[in-house]
Amino acid sequence: MHTLGPPRFLPMNSPMKIVKIDAAIKRRKKISQEIHYTSCFESKHFTSGLIVFRPVKISDKKQIEHIDKDVVCHVIRGTGRVHIRSRRIKLRPGMLCHIPKNIPHDFAAGKTGELLLFYSLVDS
Repeated sequence: MHTLGPPRFLPMNSPMKIVKIDAAIKRRKKISQEIHYTSCFESKHFTSGLIVFRPVKISDKKQIEHIDKDVVCHVIRGTGRVHIRSRRIKLRPGMLCHIPKNIPHDFAAGKTGELLLFYSLVDS
């Protein structure tokens, strides 16, 4: 049986960062009519943030790929889909997805509301 040791606390000068989602969303930057984002955490080997996909009549079908980074996403709010190569996968809150580097993909919101994702781009 494995037992946990005493709780460990971070020193007050720890580089830890806490982000409130609602406050971060207010700082988001517009990439296009469909896509807004804000970066939350960055280091030498990863970037994490929030990205919002808004419903549009005609979604941009352009797929992107990251040649040196894996993508990990957590669906926080809304519904939508991820399109990977020829597959369309429905997304809803609580789902996680991992897209390995060099895999073309794109996300889109559903017809009735925004799709909010927490994402990480991780060196691989």
